[in-house]
Amino acid sequence: MGVSKRDFSRQVIGRRGEGIPAFFLYGEPLQAPDERLIHIETIAARSALNQWKIEAHRHRDLNQVLLLRRGRVRYELDAQRGSLRAPALLAVPPGTVHSFTFQPATDGVVLSFATSLAAEIAPSGTVLGTFLEQPAAQAVACRSAEVTDLFALADMLLREFTRSAPGRQTALRGILGAVLASALRLASLSPAPNSRARGSDRELVARFRRLIELGYRTHRNITDYSQELGVTQSRLRRSCLAVTGQPPVAILHLRLLIEAERQLRYTTMSIAQIAWHLGFEDPAYFSRFFSRRMHTSPRAFRAREIASVPARAAGSSPEAGAVHRSGASRGAV
Repeated sequence: MGVSKRDFSRQVIGRRGEGIPAFFLYGEPLQAPDERLIHIETIAARSALNQWKIEAHRHRDLNQVLLLRRGRVRYELDAQRGSLRAPALLAVPPGTVHSFTFQPATDGVVLSFATSLAAEIAPSGTVLGTFLEQPAAQAVACRSAEVTDLFALADMLLREFTRSAPGRQTALRGILGAVLASALRLASLSPAPNSRARGSDRELVARFRRLIELGYRTHRNITDYSQELGVTQSRLRRSCLAVTGQPPVAILHLRLLIEAERQLRYTTMSIAQIAWHLGFEDPAYFSRFFSRRMHTSPRAFRAREIASVPARAAGSSPEAGAVHRSGASRGAV
């Protein structure tokens, strides 16, 4: 999109101490996306300008799906790390800190679309909506990709994106829906705790999560959330257990922990600064909160992450081909 390598360096490098970089599209200043925004480009269009490496960053109001046709990628999606050989797909929800190192000449596309459009195509509480709400990295069998026409649809979307013909936006939206449906089918995810949950439970938990996202730093209690949702605490608890296997307070605490991990991993803010950033008035209390749930102190967690960087740079990664979803061992958020 006309971003030079010098611009990338100036905008990405050196911002680590200022917090996790947030971009519109990678290397571009933040802006509010059009509520109908759909953008698609090849992986090479942006990553080749940066030696095939996309530094850690996040998007506030965009969902992204990456489709790899040929090549390989090492990825980080919040605490999730791994390596995938094409064909593969990766889903990046808004707010997820992510970075990629592609094998040179990797062939594929990056699909970005506004969260408001994602909510229309795949409402929260639906199977597709749930798929888009959690980071995922998935190897795809070549035959399966052919059967679902995933890459053929992606090529069609890329061609339509470059046109200015009448009905372009309608066509883009229709093809986007087909691409996302194909990606969902190929994900081949294990049955989740919410697979048999009622639609009303899923919708309530989705609303609860949206409220958490808006105010998790204010440390509201579950009573406040229940009142705003218009349900009793017991109803909210039953729905959360049915959908996620966790009570409401665990979902709330998990969101705080994910953000704490992001700040410890990707910024140079002090422990006290991170505590205040997350709404804790007492940094010592934040350290106890983190240590009880993560079984390590914030300082030790950061030291371990720093020590792991050389190994990751050398290509150490889990076996390619596995399904990885953020929060798999701690519960989905």
